[in-house]
Amino acid sequence: MTVAARRAARVVIALAATLALRGAAGAGDPARCVRAARTDRSTCMRDAVERCTSSFETSLQTCFGPGNTCVRTCIADHDRCKDNPQTAQQRCRLTCRSDQKDELGRCKLDPDKKSCEETAKSKGNECTQRCVAASGPSKQRCADTFNACLNACAG
Repeated sequence: MTVAARRAARVVIALAATLALRGAAGAGDPARCVRAARTDRSTCMRDAVERCTSSFETSLQTCFGPGNTCVRTCIADHDRCKDNPQTAQQRCRLTCRSDQKDELGRCKLDPDKKSCEETAKSKGNECTQRCVAASGPSKQRCADTFNACLNACAG
């Protein structure tokens, strides 16, 4: 078994153990347990993306041989290119969450609290989707530029 496979197996085992322990603890507060499970999933997904990206970059370096600066330049330029759209998307999402939280707070005073909460959550989801869509073209340009750079390195 490779190092990456062992590491992935350990992450899965740790996540399963965490969820099992929270299952017993979450029996009293299912909403809190669900939030914790979602947080665990997000962390796991983020870690997996980081591992895959690192593996991809290492593989690229291997394709071009040791000491090749062309690929390193492509990777560095790609990382810089993605910074602005990713930062803008994160800020946008934070604004959506804050607005949703404010709306949900106002729902406490609404006579039809359940309907108000559903509307606030729906608006929050739509806002987040707009954030992702707005960053898409910039991220695509970064990907296209990265691919062109790699092709140039391959010569």
